[in-house]
Amino acid sequence: MGTLSSPYRVGLALGLGLALCAGCGQKRSQPAARTATPAATPPPVDTAAIEAAQAAAQAKEKQPRLGEAAVYIDGKPVGVLRKQELPAKLPAHVVPVGSGYESTLYSLTEYVTALGGDPRKVRAAHLYGGSRMVVVDQAEFARIGSKIMFSFVGGDRGKPRIDFPPVKLNVNTTIDMLSGIAFYVDKAPPTLVDGELVMPDGTKVTGKVPYAPEEQGNGTRVYVDGQLVGTVKRKKLTDDVAVAGNAADPTKFSLVGYAGKLNGDAKGAKSIDLIAGDDLIAHLEPTSAKDVTFYVPSHNRGQALIDLPKNEKSVRPVARISAIQIFVKTTAPKRNVVALEDASEAAPSANAGRGSDDEP
Repeated sequence: MGTLSSPYRVGLALGLGLALCAGCGQKRSQPAARTATPAATPPPVDTAAIEAAQAAAQAKEKQPRLGEAAVYIDGKPVGVLRKQELPAKLPAHVVPVGSGYESTLYSLTEYVTALGGDPRKVRAAHLYGGSRMVVVDQAEFARIGSKIMFSFVGGDRGKPRIDFPPVKLNVNTTIDMLSGIAFYVDKAPPTLVDGELVMPDGTKVTGKVPYAPEEQGNGTRVYVDGQLVGTVKRKKLTDDVAVAGNAADPTKFSLVGYAGKLNGDAKGAKSIDLIAGDDLIAHLEPTSAKDVTFYVPSHNRGQALIDLPKNEKSVRPVARISAIQIFVKTTAPKRNVVALEDASEAAPSANAGRGSDDEP
């Protein structure tokens, strides 16, 4: 058969197209019925896992809000685990850790002694690590309390961590990072019952430190010879330690005057160290400390802003202070003073003094 000419091929294609279109108008056949696919069976509910998760969440909610690695003895706040806030008389144990590095460790029993307590009378120590808690009872504390050490992740700064001795431990669990400690000396310690902390009278401990009337807040802490004597509270500042201000300046308060109200010995201070986080930002002798003033603005983490003595090296004359160490009968440890502009936590909050807040 010969090859079709182009016009003929075009005509044939048009004819086929018309025929197909005519077929489009015809009734389509119905598709065949499909067998319904049975619905997938849902996996069985793991009630045990759900209950375990709920129990863990409830246990986490019931843990007390310790604040910044706070330490308590019989419910009384006695300090915070920061290197610069440790009592000056607490021994430091420097041990090699290999490759030329060293670690500085502190013993729990020596810490109790430095806080003014007697480690032989400790009836229990509860070591908090987030939502977990290690219960060290009286017998175990007497056996290995001196060998339970704590340190700081950054050497002389950063968060505290706990180091247990490499021996068989008679405790309920272990932790790594340390978020707080509760020692019990004169008061009966609560115990663990089915994973929950229970007071001696049978009531469950929920959301607070046992025996604590109030938990450690974020205000500036005041120490005298290593003992925590109080926390600066904006709403509790009184006129008898106020220094006259002016329209452009808020009412301020005498640092030595306020510290003297917390502890009478503070008026005889031999020196005062001002701490901002992990940094010592000022070491004051009595002559330079007597005229230092402070105030506590709103929205500043509840911490005091202190007017530092004039220093040509500082570009910021006001600093936010997290702790004040006053030395009367003891001598301040030798440590480097950090330039104010290099101490990040010394900077006031951007919203400091703007409006009111609910700080106690």
